[in-house]
Order: sequence, then C-alpha cells, then structure tokens
Amino acid sequence: MTLVDDFCRISFGTYALEFENQGFTRNTINFKLVMSVVEQTQSVDKEPVREPAIDDMSSFDDIRIVLVEPTHPGNIGSVARAMKTMGLSRLVLVNPKKFPHYEATKLAAGAESVLLAAEVVATTDDAISDCTMVVGTSVRDREVTWPTVSPREVANQIGDHVRSHQHQVAILFGRESSGLTNAEMDLCQSQIRISANPEYSSLNLASAVQIIAYEIRMQLLESRVGLENDADTMSPIKEREAAATKAQKNGHIQHLQNTLESLDFIKAKPPTVLMRKLTRLYSKADLTVEEIQILRGVLSAMQSQLTLPEGNMAESD
Repeated sequence: MTLVDDFCRISFGTYALEFENQGFTRNTINFKLVMSVVEQTQSVDKEPVREPAIDDMSSFDDIRIVLVEPTHPGNIGSVARAMKTMGLSRLVLVNPKKFPHYEATKLAAGAESVLLAAEVVATTDDAISDCTMVVGTSVRDREVTWPTVSPREVANQIGDHVRSHQHQVAILFGRESSGLTNAEMDLCQSQIRISANPEYSSLNLASAVQIIAYEIRMQLLESRVGLENDADTMSPIKEREAAATKAQKNGHIQHLQNTLESLDFIKAKPPTVLMRKLTRLYSKADLTVEEIQILRGVLSAMQSQLTLPEGNMAESD
C-alpha cells in the first residue's frame, strides 16, 4: 500500500468502497478520488461576482427549509446544494430515513456546510414550534382547502413577514412518494403550488426547493430586507403585537377543542374535520401574541363557568 493508497482509504473510505464495488482498479480509484477533490476545491476557490451583501444579513437565516421524512439521502444533498446557491442555509430534517449518508454528501457538491448545520428532529411540530409563518408545498387537492399561492406570491408574503420583524418562517416539503399529510398541512397557513406542464407536472424535491428558494432570493434582494438592522430590544408592547408562534397557535387550538368538548359541542370522536376547519379559520387571521392571550382568556372563563355549581352560575349572570 502506498502513501496515496493510505490517504484515499482513510479520507474517502465510503466513496472508495463504492468505486471498488463498481470494478475499478486501485489506481483508477485513487485518481478519481483525488481529481474529485481538486475539482471541488477549484469550484469553491472561484469567487463569484457578489450581489449586494444581503446574503450576510439575518433575513436569510430566518427562513428554514423543512424536509418531512425524506427517503433518499441523495435528495437531501441536492436540496442542500439548491439552498446554498440561493443563500439559504437552515435545513431541518424530520425523521429522515438515512442521514448522515455519503450520497447526501456527494450530491451536495460543495454545499456540505448546509448538511453539517442541518437539524434533525423527530416530528414536524418540533421543526416549526418557534415559527410565526409556516407554508407547505403540495400539488394535491384536499377535502378541506387551504389558500393556494404561487412561489412568487409566497416569496412576497415571506418578505413582508421578515420585514415586519416577526421572523422565523418554515417551508415544508413532503415525502418524495406521498407529500405532506392532511395533518401536516393543518400546520400551514397556505399551500404553495408550482405551476408546471399539466401533461407532466412531476418535480423532484430539489427542483421544487430551487424554484421557491429562487423566488425568495429575488424578493429579498429587491426589497433589501435587513440592510437596516433594528438592534433595539423588543419592548413589551412590541412583544404583544408580534405574530404568535406555531406552538402558541397550537396551544390555542388545543384549548379550543378541550372547551368545545366540555360544552358537548363536539360529537365526533376524534373531531378531525371540524378542528381542521377551525384551524384554517384562525390561520387566516394571522393572530398576534396578545390576540392569542385574549382568546385563551375567553376559553378559560368559559371553562371556569362550566365547573361552577349550578347556583353559582346563576349568580354570575
């Protein structure tokens, strides 16, 4: 074994094994591995013509791409590459089948930094709990409809959201084979639908991410979001006026369901369709933290009345 052999075996063990399984000789394997490193280094070293320095601003960091239960690790790598070319870096993986994986690294093609920083979580709720805006991608029509927007329209909405300092936007992408479930779409304010050839509208995961990420990039560059940083600490009034997070909205919906069950308003078990419609109704309002607090205060008052003895209820009227 030569020094080159040792270097390639240690540094590229998984890739070398793949080439070996394909029948390449040891010298050919070493040449392929070394040349691949040279090519990647050259592509990284080339300094592209820089657009305005908005890529260094926090507005891009406030937007996360969430892949729900991705099956193929190569798709994760391709998505990382699509994100990095558009200036996005926050990737969240919900229960990926295989990650980390050499296929993901190989297809990232220079975007390994996105993979290294990727967050792996167990559930979609975990991925979006601190978000104030959540949108999902889907081509399927559903029993309960969501407001449907194009990539350009949602990019404008995201730009407005970031510009208002409400921050933390999540874009959900579903499984390669079946997309997002109805329960996962319930977590979204709107549905993104990419206009494609009706005779062949199938887009792979990375292509869908690339299209939406491009529109977001163009919108943010045009509006110059983040060029003037507001470094002031958020006042109590601004905190109350800030958009409610997904966790806060989910808490309100669960509180509402519990109250309606206590009132015997809900008959079906589980009340899936009704609660889905109510979730859609409240999501249109884009509620603030203070509004959630008011609504939950009303629900708490209703529940306290339900627990009072009958005579006390009459006195309180």
